[in-house]
Amino acid sequence: MTTSTKSKLLPLCAAVVSGVLMFLGYAGFDHFYLEWFFLVPLLWALRDQRPARAFWLGWLAGIVGHGGGFYWIIQMFQQFAGAPWIAGVFGLLLLAAANGMVLALWALGTRLLTRDRQSQVLWAAPVLWTALEKLWPEVFPNYLGASQYRISHLTQIADFAGILGVSFLVVYINATLYWVTLRWREQREIPWRAVAALAVTLLVVAGYGELRLREVDRKLPTAPTMSVGLVQTNVGAADNHLAVEQMQKEHREMSQQLVATQKPDLVVWPEGVLSVALDSREGSLPTSALGNLRTPLLFGTCLQIKEEGETRFCNSALLADGSGRILGSYDKTVLVPFGEYIPFGDIFPQLYTWSPYSAKFFSGRSVEPLKLGDRLLSVSICYEDIFPTHIRKLMRGGRTGRQPEVMVNITNDSWYGNSVEPMEHLALASFRSIENRRALVRGTNTGISAFVDPAGRIVSRTGVWTREVLVGRVPLWQGGTLYGAAGDWIGWLCAAVSVCGIAAVTLSKKARA
Repeated sequence: MTTSTKSKLLPLCAAVVSGVLMFLGYAGFDHFYLEWFFLVPLLWALRDQRPARAFWLGWLAGIVGHGGGFYWIIQMFQQFAGAPWIAGVFGLLLLAAANGMVLALWALGTRLLTRDRQSQVLWAAPVLWTALEKLWPEVFPNYLGASQYRISHLTQIADFAGILGVSFLVVYINATLYWVTLRWREQREIPWRAVAALAVTLLVVAGYGELRLREVDRKLPTAPTMSVGLVQTNVGAADNHLAVEQMQKEHREMSQQLVATQKPDLVVWPEGVLSVALDSREGSLPTSALGNLRTPLLFGTCLQIKEEGETRFCNSALLADGSGRILGSYDKTVLVPFGEYIPFGDIFPQLYTWSPYSAKFFSGRSVEPLKLGDRLLSVSICYEDIFPTHIRKLMRGGRTGRQPEVMVNITNDSWYGNSVEPMEHLALASFRSIENRRALVRGTNTGISAFVDPAGRIVSRTGVWTREVLVGRVPLWQGGTLYGAAGDWIGWLCAAVSVCGIAAVTLSKKARA
């Protein structure tokens, strides 16, 4: 092999290696330490490259990383939209290419900012990455910071910087390791200032994490609690359509046994258990359909309701008391494209005939918490819990501004088969607990159901594709966080710095020309 051929192939191989390390280090695969250096091969490949080639190398790494990490998309297209296997593969490639643009643009921007001085990578890499995670639209957001969900001492900064702050930290580690490696290889010296800066940063982050963890652990024993029971029947979405009555019967029977033995304050069923038709959001439901539990029940429903002169179908959650009286409802706002609606389907109705398995749900509008006695519950449905800004909006408390004391999410993850997706979903959702300092209750049909404490730690959980009930005492928390007040300030700040930096480099280049 000629030197010229090697010089062309090695950067490509390095980009592929970065992509592989990226998905193996992510939540679900759980080799979290790989994320600390997954960008080092790609950064090496970007040296001396033209900006256009840097873009393509970054995109290659992104496609590999997202293609490997989102392999379960194939199953989703088959189950959710009734698409053939080949269509699922095509959908995976499209998703990987779309999400891979984060790495493509990051590689381009990093190359532009480090062209004259490689040391600029220490700030350019994390700033650009954080800006792109904030601004680049993704169907399934997969924040890099979620890979560290098990390292509680590093993740507590999310209560003021959000999950984006953890992503910033991970990329900063990558940039420093790359810079140290480069200086050692080229000049046989170690840039001690960069090493010291990283060491101090990690000590400060870990120290902050220790303080926040101690604070949470100090409050937990004295916090008021609510006993919640989760019912996981291990009946997937496909089976729901084949044996609806049997599925509902299993929920009732498992709940009756749960109530008889554990006496919880609230029972939670997952997404889409019942189909309910209502003329209004008030009234009562037959207790027989709810299992005659004489216990408040929160459950997912395909809700048919007449509003504003038309009949609407919503993916909803209903809260009923022990007598079946409806206490409140929440309609899912962030809908899954091609599963719960088809983009532009309202303009081109013909699209729904091409995908007969796709639903046509209306997006919810209310952000009001649900009231159970004197307790307020913030309810979300399915993958809404991976959108930090949406959960932050729900946690503001609606019209009254009284913040909910606990978060509840009901989910159907069976669309993704026996894959890493349920763990990935739970890991991403756990950061909402840190950002808002609230416990999170997640009820799913096939797993993973879980209780997450206000520090983002998974206290207890079920398996995947298992039939279980899970009961826990959930702490009811009050108070706010800086993230709750300021939101993704770090993302916007990094975006501003990125724009200014690239503009300065561009103008400087024109001046020299």
